[in-house]
Amino acid sequence: MTLYTRHQLVILLVLLAAAGLGLAVGHWRRARPDLVERVEQFDRRPAPAPAATPPAARRDTSRAERPPAPAPSARARKAEPTPVDLNHVHAAELTRLPGVGPALAAKIIEARNQGGPFATADDLRRVRGLGRAKIERLKALLRID
Repeated sequence: MTLYTRHQLVILLVLLAAAGLGLAVGHWRRARPDLVERVEQFDRRPAPAPAATPPAARRDTSRAERPPAPAPSARARKAEPTPVDLNHVHAAELTRLPGVGPALAAKIIEARNQGGPFATADDLRRVRGLGRAKIERLKALLRID
């Protein structure tokens, strides 16, 4: 007496495999938040500049003078980010830093709460998921008070 038909067993195995894959992906995302952030931002990067126009397609603009380009407004200029105080910043403010997502911000806050305030930006090495290269990029955007 069989409990399941061959077709039902195949469907059950496919469902179990999908659930196992889902658990594995979830574990990978929790273990590597910095890489997950980079992968999630992969398709959100700005498009590369368009290729140069071939010489045959260019118009002769030497005879006509072009008006000067207007100066960019203050709103159009990208504002320089102000350094954030690593020992008093909230997780939401940390996520504004390049390469810091919600998971990494939570780990930084947790490390600060468990290990005490950071004395230097290099103390971020105690945060799992922050490598030397990322710490170096963030140093200019951090201050310790």
